[in-house]
Amino acid sequence: MQNAVFNISERTEKGKKVRMEGSIPAIMYGQSLGEPIPCQITKRELIDLLGSKSSVLSLKLNDKIENCVLKEVQRDAFGNIVHLDFQYVKKGDTIKLRVPIRFSGAESLDARKLLLDDVITEVQLQGNPSEMPEHIEVDVAGLEHGAQILAKDLVIPETLKSDLEPDTVVARIGSLKTSSIEVEDDNNDEETAE
Repeated sequence: MQNAVFNISERTEKGKKVRMEGSIPAIMYGQSLGEPIPCQITKRELIDLLGSKSSVLSLKLNDKIENCVLKEVQRDAFGNIVHLDFQYVKKGDTIKLRVPIRFSGAESLDARKLLLDDVITEVQLQGNPSEMPEHIEVDVAGLEHGAQILAKDLVIPETLKSDLEPDTVVARIGSLKTSSIEVEDDNNDEETAE
């Protein structure tokens, strides 16, 4: 399936002026690009771009389509996006990208009074941008109390490298029952003491 193409344009004004005119300032940089290119994107295009499922984005700049990854989204104190960093990538380039970890099946744990403690929610991967997954899925539905998910359990394409040591704990399964039993036991002790 062909990726959607998002329009951006070069800018000569400072970021503040661009924002006053209703667009978001950005910069495009990369090993193969030479000089960084100051650019801007309309808010409408930005909404579509942020909704994209692809890790590699096709940006149309000066009638030429460039492949990029969104490296950073800068926000102000109110959470408004004020600047974007795009890293230009060409075939054969290696990039580092933070990819979210998504845990599925948590509702099955809730039904069994178990609790998911997600210690790490994203992992930095290094490799070919076209092989970067949108996210890493971890199914926790069948896990029992005390189970741990380690970095080596994550399903990551073999061509990509992770920044996590294999035995790093990504998540663990706890019990909601444990804490309530301990509270009841403490109460019983107090009654006995009286």
